[in-house]
Amino acid sequence: MINPYIFRGYDIRGKVGKDLNFKVVKRIAQGYAYFLNTRRIKQAVVGHDCRLSSEEFKNAMIEGLTESGIDVVDLGMCLTQMVYFAQYHYKTNGGVMITASHNPADYNGMKMALGYSYTLGTREILDLKKIVQENKRVKKAKKGSVTTGKDLKEAYFRDILKRVNIDKKFKIVFDPSCGTAAGFIKELFQEKLGFEIICQNCKVDGSFPKGTPDPTEEHILERLGEKVIETKADLGIAYDGDGDRLGVVDEKGGIIWADVLVAIFADDILDYLPGGKIVYNVLCSKLVDDVINKKGIALMYKTGHSFIKEKVSNERALFGGELSGHFFFMDNFFGHDDAFFATLRLLEYLQRKDRSLSKIIEKFPKYISSPEIKVGCPDNLKVKLVDDKITKELKQKFPYAKHTTIDGIRIDFKTSMLVIRYSHNGPYLTVKFEAKDQKQYEKLKKQVKEILEKHKEINWQEGSNVESLN
Repeated sequence: MINPYIFRGYDIRGKVGKDLNFKVVKRIAQGYAYFLNTRRIKQAVVGHDCRLSSEEFKNAMIEGLTESGIDVVDLGMCLTQMVYFAQYHYKTNGGVMITASHNPADYNGMKMALGYSYTLGTREILDLKKIVQENKRVKKAKKGSVTTGKDLKEAYFRDILKRVNIDKKFKIVFDPSCGTAAGFIKELFQEKLGFEIICQNCKVDGSFPKGTPDPTEEHILERLGEKVIETKADLGIAYDGDGDRLGVVDEKGGIIWADVLVAIFADDILDYLPGGKIVYNVLCSKLVDDVINKKGIALMYKTGHSFIKEKVSNERALFGGELSGHFFFMDNFFGHDDAFFATLRLLEYLQRKDRSLSKIIEKFPKYISSPEIKVGCPDNLKVKLVDDKITKELKQKFPYAKHTTIDGIRIDFKTSMLVIRYSHNGPYLTVKFEAKDQKQYEKLKKQVKEILEKHKEINWQEGSNVESLN
C-alpha cells in the first residue's frame, strides 16, 4: 500500500524506507509512463540530486519507464534546472528529477514534467495518484532505450552564460550546505567566469552533515554572512539541496530575504520593460507590491513553484518569484526556476547599477520581517486547521483588514501583514509576518503565537525558524 500523502501539491515526497523504496518508485514510474503514454509521449530525461537514496531511486525510475516503453536519457547527478534544460536540449516533453529539495536527508521524492519547463500541478498529481492506486500500466510495450546525457553540463553552462554580460570580477562566498550545487559551483563561477570564490561546505555529501540545505533558514544565512564579512567579499550565495533555489547576504553580511530579491529582479526587468506583469506569492513582503507598482503590474498568487510558474505563463508575465527562493524569468529565459541563472542575473544587475547590494536595497521601502516560519502539523490535519479554523478566527479578529484566501489566509493592514498557510510539500504550516516598526512587529508576533497556541494540532517540536515566534 503506497502512502497517499506522498502525492503532494506539485511533486511527490516521503520518507526513505517508510514511504519510498525501490519498489514504490518503480511503481510510480510505471504510473508516470502510463500518464505519458496517454499523451503519446515516448521519451523522458531523468536526473537525480546527491541524496544517499537518489541514485537507487533514479535506477528504479528508469527501470519502470523503460519497461513501459519510454526511451530515457540518464542525466546522472545534476541540478533540477538541468533536467528542465535537458528537455529542450534532447527535445523531449517527459522529465523526472529525483529530489526532495530542501527536506531533511531522510526524505526523497520526485518532480515530474509534462511539457517543456512545465511540472505536474495539483490536477496532474491527482491524476497520477489515481493511475498508481488503480495499478494502471502500459501493456505489451517494447522496452525503451537508455542513453547517457554526457554533453548536458557543458551545453547548460553555455546557454545560461550567453544570456548575460558580466565583466566585473566579483568576489563571492558560496555555501551550498554540501548539497548538489556544490558539484557545479567552481566550474561555472570560477573557471568560466573568473570570479574569486570562497566555497564553504562545498563537498557533496547526501547525508547533509551541515544540516538540511535550505536557503530560507536563518542560521544558514547567518553562517554565510559571517564568512562574507571575514573575507570582505562582495556578497554571499546559498543554495538548496537540488540547486533551484537561492538565498543571499550582502557585503555587510546582512540577510536579503528572497522576497526582497523578487523586488530587485522586478526592478531590473521593469527598467527595460515598464508596464509589465510580475507574479509573486502570498508570503512575500508588502515591499514587493510597493516596488512593482511603481513601474509595472503586481499579481499575487499562491505558493508553490509549479503554481507560480503556471501563473507566469498564463498571464504572460515577465517574471515571477517566491519567498522560498524560486525565481522564474520570462524576459530572456525559459520561465523555469534556476538558481544559477538567478545568481547571474543578480550579478549583472549589480554590475549595471555599479552599487553594492546593501546600497541597492536602501531605496526600497523598509519593513521588519520575520523569516519563513514552519510549525509542525500532520498532513491529515493541516488543511482543515487552516481553512476551517484559523482562517475563520483571523477574519473575525481583523474584520477591518484586507483578507486574501487564495493560499491559506493573508491579512494586510496599512503598514503590516501576516500569513498563515499549510504547506503543499510537508507536514507543517508556514507563517510570515512583518510591520513598519518594532513595536507593531512585536505586537503582531504575539498575536500570531497566541492564535497558533490555541490549536492542539500544532506540533511545536517540528519545523524551522520556530524560535522567531519567541
